[in-house]
Amino acid sequence: MPAETTEIPKPEPEWMPSATLGEALPVRLLRAREAIMQFYRPLFQATGITERQWRVLRNLFDAPFLEPSELAVRAFMQPPNVSRVLNELSALNYVTRVASGKDQRRARIALTETGRAATVRIGRHIEARTTELLKTPEAAEFARLGELLEMVIDMPQKYPRLTVATHQPPGP
Repeated sequence: MPAETTEIPKPEPEWMPSATLGEALPVRLLRAREAIMQFYRPLFQATGITERQWRVLRNLFDAPFLEPSELAVRAFMQPPNVSRVLNELSALNYVTRVASGKDQRRARIALTETGRAATVRIGRHIEARTTELLKTPEAAEFARLGELLEMVIDMPQKYPRLTVATHQPPGP
């Protein structure tokens, strides 16, 4: 004899999203980043460098002698993660810590010769891959995409009131 099933009534939702999670702008931006990184991750894996390590190396290539706090901002990383990555890169002899002029307690980070050579070597592979991507039919839209992304990046400065909570979220 089949078991009798009773449906449990679903409560009326207090909130109905205007878009599915996959359609939400922050999720779409994350998905786009992940899609682009699929072209570059194999290059990092082949060189034994992580994405985070590359961001640190690339920033130090552009701006030698950065303090760890500056590096965290430029590389879009939390300070503890920067410290971890710097330790990894130091073990590879890619970076060195240099005492900061007047205040000997503060350190600035710089590439070593080995680190500079590795950054150039990896950078050449990344540039070659980017050149390949720019030959795809979709690349015709990259300039427009770049403009749109810059517009999004500038929005918090343009609309600062939207960067703060206006309502207290309900407690548990």
